[in-house]
Amino acid sequence: MTIKVFNLTHPFEYRGANYIEFKARRPKVRDLRNFVKNVDRDSVAAFEKALADLCEVDEKIIAEIDIEDFGPMKAWFESFLKPMLNGSDE
Repeated sequence: MTIKVFNLTHPFEYRGANYIEFKARRPKVRDLRNFVKNVDRDSVAAFEKALADLCEVDEKIIAEIDIEDFGPMKAWFESFLKPMLNGSDE
């Protein structure tokens, strides 16, 4: 299994735990399905949920990530979506 490591530029503490990096597994079809199901309702929450699942942490922890650190994580996840969504007639 390939793991993507995100070293945080802005580490943080949440409920007594220090976060300096996140390790994310590659998305599976179920992750895509859950994301697509939720993205129209609240796109930021859909990204939080997807990244929380991929990093195997609570969504509340993802919500605490500095926006500068969140950007590369979001872009990494989107890189999996683009090939799936381009050319789709749906």
